[in-house]
Amino acid sequence: MIGTYVTGALPRTQELISKTRLYDRGRLSEGDLDVAYTEATKKVVEIQENTGINYISDGMLKWQDLFRPFSSRLGGVEPGPMLRWFNNNTFYKAPIIKNELKIMAPVSDPQIKFLPKNKNWKVTLPAPYTFATMSHDSFYKDKKELMKVFASILNQEIKTLEKIGFKYIQLNDPALVYMTTAPQRSELTDIIKIFETVTEGVKVRTCLHTFFGDATQILKLAGSIAVNDIGVDLYDTDPEAFKGITLNDGLALGIINARNSIIEDPHDLKKIIVEIQKEVEVKQLYIIPNSDMDFLTFDKAEEKIKVMKKTVENLKEA
Repeated sequence: MIGTYVTGALPRTQELISKTRLYDRGRLSEGDLDVAYTEATKKVVEIQENTGINYISDGMLKWQDLFRPFSSRLGGVEPGPMLRWFNNNTFYKAPIIKNELKIMAPVSDPQIKFLPKNKNWKVTLPAPYTFATMSHDSFYKDKKELMKVFASILNQEIKTLEKIGFKYIQLNDPALVYMTTAPQRSELTDIIKIFETVTEGVKVRTCLHTFFGDATQILKLAGSIAVNDIGVDLYDTDPEAFKGITLNDGLALGIINARNSIIEDPHDLKKIIVEIQKEVEVKQLYIIPNSDMDFLTFDKAEEKIKVMKKTVENLKEA
């Protein structure tokens, strides 16, 4: 089976950006801002639905960054200083761990009232290694311990989302492959084992999604990671890395460049994907953006979603 979905946050519409600026200047009420968020969320959901996306998300328009719902709603943690998000011109507030982490689920608070009832729903969450790496921990003071605790938090969150009706959980882990935050090879086995806690007793489909770096070492261990799918940024990972690897189930190919406004050619993408398919046996294949699409304008993101879907159609015709 070949499918597609968007990997995380979608860009805000120009209308929402304008309304947000007016609100920041005290020239728009909170009620009017909520209306603007509602209209923008409806629009991003509609685009996904009309394009035939397999798993639909709410676009994460209210997420200021990947960690904010967790740093704002978990007990024992709060949003900290504004820091650069890897090598991008975007920023996040580093979670500050001050006490024992406690969950009051659902933390992610997806906007389910805007999601179509007859479609499969998807949500994106931070993976344990990236959360621990990008946090300031003054309580546990042990990265492995923080990862284990956060893995248990994620497990509870995923089970809550499962009960609500979500079918796909993407776990974003850019720090796992980014050049200055990636762990030593000797540490990978312990880090990957933590996913057993994250997905224990979980029935929904799960994905470990890596981006901003070379996933070669992760691919070599893919068969031992307790998730259904492995997501890879093809703009940082050489297709040669797929030779001889073993997967549990599926592969999510980040072949749409979410950090560049140039629109890809579906025929060129098909050629690359076909070559990868020759190297690795895949039960389920997803054609996706390499990272969150909120680096783009809304119009460009919409164009790339259409290219993504066209690529899937071309592959099915092969």
